[in-house]
Amino acid sequence: MSEESIQIHDDLIAGVLDVIVRHDTRAEADMMLGLQYLAAVIGYIAASYPGPTSERDGLLEHLAAFSKHVSDDRAASLQPQQQQTQQQPQEAVKGQSEATEDPAMGIWKPE
Repeated sequence: MSEESIQIHDDLIAGVLDVIVRHDTRAEADMMLGLQYLAAVIGYIAASYPGPTSERDGLLEHLAAFSKHVSDDRAASLQPQQQQTQQQPQEAVKGQSEATEDPAMGIWKPE
């Protein structure tokens, strides 16, 4: 894996999500569908990994753990913002999900 850190910016996230929505407009209203597209792209690209299958599988496991780390970090940074949003409901903005009763779903807002 690369030793250099990556930079995630709002414009990168918005651009990737825009491409997915242009491909399948249902993804604009369905966060899970958008996530499935992102996961499928990772799998599709990883299929071309030049090493043995065991190395590719290890890479995919590493990427899954990395995704979990990023998600946990981002969710923790959004907690104060989510608490404020719950106190003052706002209209949903394009690219965001609304709060639901399902604890697995939450309000997602890029920085």
